[in-house]
Amino acid sequence: MTPSPTIRQVDRERLYTDLQYRFEYVSEFIGFDETDIAAVKGAAPLITPLVPVIIDAVYDHLFSFDITKEIFLQRNYGFHGSLPKSLDGLTPESDQIKFRKDFLGKYLVKLVTAEYDAKFVAYLDRVGRIHTSTPDKKSRVNVEYVHINGLFGWLHGFIAETVDSLPELQGADMAAKRAKVLGAFSKLLWIQNDFFAMYYLRDEQRFVGPNGSKKPVSKKGLDLNWTTIVIAAVVAVAASASVVLGSKLSAFA
Repeated sequence: MTPSPTIRQVDRERLYTDLQYRFEYVSEFIGFDETDIAAVKGAAPLITPLVPVIIDAVYDHLFSFDITKEIFLQRNYGFHGSLPKSLDGLTPESDQIKFRKDFLGKYLVKLVTAEYDAKFVAYLDRVGRIHTSTPDKKSRVNVEYVHINGLFGWLHGFIAETVDSLPELQGADMAAKRAKVLGAFSKLLWIQNDFFAMYYLRDEQRFVGPNGSKKPVSKKGLDLNWTTIVIAAVVAVAASASVVLGSKLSAFA
């Protein structure tokens, strides 16, 4: 008789009260492990010199729709310069956009160099939380999830094309490594997406709630604003080779 498969026991309540537990559960469920982390970090030499190009591509795409561009008319926490009053006056060279691009650049570097520990999990959480109107944040920026989800979808499609064309990963002998890099960044994208979605779904109010035995974790952190929506997937774009980026990103630069 074939033995029954082992069933992983999951504490539903902890999914909404313990960030580390949630990260570990989602990671295990989608198969994101140490080999994937190694693949992400292994892409760092490709990512670092391409960060400025990636940032410009992301902002050009966000600026191509009025409803996503208008988000940038709201003041970013920590920015004290002047703000344009209309979409026509808002350009990629506006002071606040430069300010936000700087945050995004630091995020990209951190994603491929940081230790994947509890502090990093809290960082991923702040990236998602800060885009919603949670009461413990200092800015009032609130990005609708439809735009966030749309950007994730756009990035995921772009990743599939660009990473698959990476010259350093071409050839039959590199097929497995190429697939690993693509898969690792794809998984990381959806982990970050979960840290966005949980603030919109509010499942903890149903499964924990005000009368639950535990209260949802209070998570305070730095205001990173819309610039970090790109999270993990945009980093995967950096895994593209210069030839691919030259042809594909030119449309957004």
